[in-house]
Amino acid sequence: MSHLNSNENQTEANYAAMEMNNQSEKPSSNESRFNSINVLNSIRRMWAENGIIKLIIVAMGIFLSFFIIGILLEKMIKVPYIDSDGNKEKFHYEFTLIGVQYIFTYIITKVFDTVSPEEKIDTTHFMYYVLAAAANATASSCSYKAFRWVSYPMQVIFKSAKPLAVIILGLIICKKYPIQRYFFVLLIVTGVVLFIFYEPKNAGKITSTDDTTDYRFIGIVLLALSLVMDGILGAIQDRARAVHAPTPRKFLLGMMGFGTIYLSIILIATGEYAEVYGFIGRHPDIIWKICLFAVCGVVGQLFIYTMVACFGALACSITTTVRKFFSILFSTIYFGNPSTPLQWLGATLVFGGLFADAFLGKKHTAPHQNDIELTENVETAEKLMTNPEQKSTETKSSSTQQEMA
Repeated sequence: MSHLNSNENQTEANYAAMEMNNQSEKPSSNESRFNSINVLNSIRRMWAENGIIKLIIVAMGIFLSFFIIGILLEKMIKVPYIDSDGNKEKFHYEFTLIGVQYIFTYIITKVFDTVSPEEKIDTTHFMYYVLAAAANATASSCSYKAFRWVSYPMQVIFKSAKPLAVIILGLIICKKYPIQRYFFVLLIVTGVVLFIFYEPKNAGKITSTDDTTDYRFIGIVLLALSLVMDGILGAIQDRARAVHAPTPRKFLLGMMGFGTIYLSIILIATGEYAEVYGFIGRHPDIIWKICLFAVCGVVGQLFIYTMVACFGALACSITTTVRKFFSILFSTIYFGNPSTPLQWLGATLVFGGLFADAFLGKKHTAPHQNDIELTENVETAEKLMTNPEQKSTETKSSSTQQEMA
């Protein structure tokens, strides 16, 4: 979990933000030297140690958890509910969804922390948690509210441009990135632009059929604001790690705790709690959907935790990217969200850029010590075979050191 901490939903956004900020730091000379072959050696070692069966189980856990969340979002927000009088209304209480997920996440994480406490004491200043909670809640709120005016595929594709926000915020604080990562982000942004401009105008429309106004602009602005807040969240997490180095679990606990307070104030100030209570009274079947939504968020987060700890951030990035693709495909087929060939071209660019960025654009887990030693031994042997004089010199040096000892 050292590479991720907390995308289209709150849980995935937390982890993705910390991953990309943590991996964007300038690698040390030792890591740069062995970055190509030893990353692959480390991945093979982790997979061999933890087993392919465990990898499949954890990957399916991530896939199903967030896949179900996508279906629930479309069912809760897009599909109208009909009361006993035949009146149609939609569930537009995004703060409630986020608040319930915050509470579930905090409780489960707190129980886990109590049962298996960490030895390290958290010395992080509480303002980091306050700011992180505000940024995360704002990002999630904008993302969910945008769902009123854009389709689910649009939301997923747009939020995939998160690396752009992270890079921009990183450049502001003078971070450096590999040159190839700028190209990969350009591919992602190009795909997002294609997807936006060639989306059918009736996609994601929630107004009456006689209203010809195009409201997608509102949704796009909200998604853009969500990306900005994701970037700010990543910068806050990065600063907190640099100053206090909190563990991911402690950071998550602090952020969810203050986030719950933050959302409670919003629910009371806006009066949404009363509106939700009335909606539940008219449509009690919404309760199990909200609870399942929150549970899937927590379960997905735990699977991500396990994936990164056991198999590395690269395996996690691949899993979440594949899940996004199939979520879009399912939404297009099952919910009838219209699409165009150029949109699928844009989606191909986005996912291609994400895969390339995952494999080649980031600094991955440091190589295992055995892998480093093996490579060093091979390189030394090659040098000695091609330079006999060096072998003689090093032999004499070794003998001198032994005599001095």
